[in-house]
Amino acid sequence: MSRIFAPATSANLSVGFDNLGIALRPLSGILGDEVLVAPSGIDGFTVTGPYAGDIAGPNIVLRALERVRADCGHRDPVAVELHKGMPVGSGLGSSAASVVAAVRAFNEHYGRPLDQEAEMAMMGELEAELSGGLHWDNIMPCALGGLRLGDTRLPVPASWIWLVVYPGIRLETRAMREVLPLNIPLGVAVAQAARLGRFVDALHRGDGPLAASLMVDPVIEPCRSPMIPGYAEFHANLLSTGALAAGISGSGPTIFAVFDDAGTAAQALAHATDWARTVSSATKGSNAFASLCSVDELGARSVDLGKKEQPHGILQP
Repeated sequence: MSRIFAPATSANLSVGFDNLGIALRPLSGILGDEVLVAPSGIDGFTVTGPYAGDIAGPNIVLRALERVRADCGHRDPVAVELHKGMPVGSGLGSSAASVVAAVRAFNEHYGRPLDQEAEMAMMGELEAELSGGLHWDNIMPCALGGLRLGDTRLPVPASWIWLVVYPGIRLETRAMREVLPLNIPLGVAVAQAARLGRFVDALHRGDGPLAASLMVDPVIEPCRSPMIPGYAEFHANLLSTGALAAGISGSGPTIFAVFDDAGTAAQALAHATDWARTVSSATKGSNAFASLCSVDELGARSVDLGKKEQPHGILQP
C-alpha cells in the first residue's frame, strides 16, 4: 500500500510566468492532495476530502494509473483513493497535486519502474492534458519542494511569510490561458525578462526586499485580474498595509502576498478572511479560505498510513 501527499503550489509569482513556482505549507493544518493505492481484487476509485464535490467525470488520477501501467507492464488491480484537499480551478496547483501524488503513488506501488526523469516527464505530460500546455511552474515545486525556476531550486528569505487567499470561485487554467495576448511589445518582454533575472540574483544575494519589489506583472495580471471580483482594491490594500509583494496565484482566483513581519501578516490574514468571505457570498461561491504559509521544502512525499492531520480552515458563510 502506498500513500503520497502532494502540496499546494503558487505559480508565476508575478515575475516568472509559466516558469516560477513555490510549494506551500500552511502554518496550521495541511493544504494538498493525497493518493492512496492498495492491492485489490478489482480496480476501484473513490474521491474523499473537503473538495470531493469538485470532482466529476473522468479523472486524471485514473489516466495516471493507465500511463504507469503501460510503462511498467503490470496491471495488478488496485483500490485507489484521491483525497481532494484543494479546490479545483483555484490557482493553487490543484491539478498538479493530483497528478504528482498519483504518478508517485502508482510508481511506488508497482515497484518504481520509472526513474525520476521518467516520472517527472509523465507528470508534466498529464498536467498538460488538463491545462492546455506544458509548463512546469506547478509540477516542479509540487514534486520536488521549495521555490523553483524550472527544476532549479532558488533560496527564499527565511523571514518571508506567504499569504494565500481563495475567494471560493472557480477559474479553469485552460480558459484563463485563452484570455492572454498572443503577442506583447518587445520592450515589455525585455523588461520582464530583466526583472526575472534581477529577482533570481537578489535571492541569491539575500536581498529579500529587492527580490519582492521585482515581483510585478505588467503582462498577464492585467488580462486576468478582471475575472476576480474586487481584485484591484484588495491588491492595493495588501500593498498599502505591509505586503512586500502581491499578485495572482497561478491563473487565479487565489491571490498571494509576501510579508516579512509576523504581526503584519496576521493583520493581513484577518482582512483577507473578511474579503474572501465577502466575495464568496456575493458570487455564491463556496469553501473560501485564507491561510498563512511557509515554504514546503520537501514536495511530494510518502505519508505514514496511520497519521491523521487536520486540513486548513474553510471559511463559513
